[in-house]
Amino acid sequence: MAKRVTLYGIFTALAVIFGYIESLFSLSFIAPGIKLGLANAVCLILLLSGDVKGAFFVNTARIFLSALLFSSPFALLFSFTAGTVSLLAAFMISRLKSVTAVGFSIAGAAAHNLTQVFVAVCVLGRGVWYYLPFLLAAAIVCGGTVGALSLIIFKKIKTNLK
Repeated sequence: MAKRVTLYGIFTALAVIFGYIESLFSLSFIAPGIKLGLANAVCLILLLSGDVKGAFFVNTARIFLSALLFSSPFALLFSFTAGTVSLLAAFMISRLKSVTAVGFSIAGAAAHNLTQVFVAVCVLGRGVWYYLPFLLAAAIVCGGTVGALSLIIFKKIKTNLK
């Protein structure tokens, strides 16, 4: 139990740090709000290890800590909703035997972007829908990159996750 708690603490800290680092390097020249999603690699590694509860715990802790440290309650609304839906989508797709980590990472990224646009429409109005094609294209590239990176890291550390 102590090893699990320590692992979750380390993974949460890594996710917060990765999220902060990626906030320093904007991809907004593609479309506003696009991020690589490096913080999600930590949760994907936990999903790959079969630790679904851990992935949800780390994801939730990361979102709340990041909002507390780096953003606002308004941003928390977007992050928590999209983060939860994206991890749920990645988890459900990961159950399919024919889908790789890259595939379920892309599914999670697409679900994240779709959810954020939906929340933005609810808050700001329908004019936000035009971002969706750009965000979904970014989900393929960024989600694929994060999925591949997560798989490489998982293969190197999987024996330490048990």
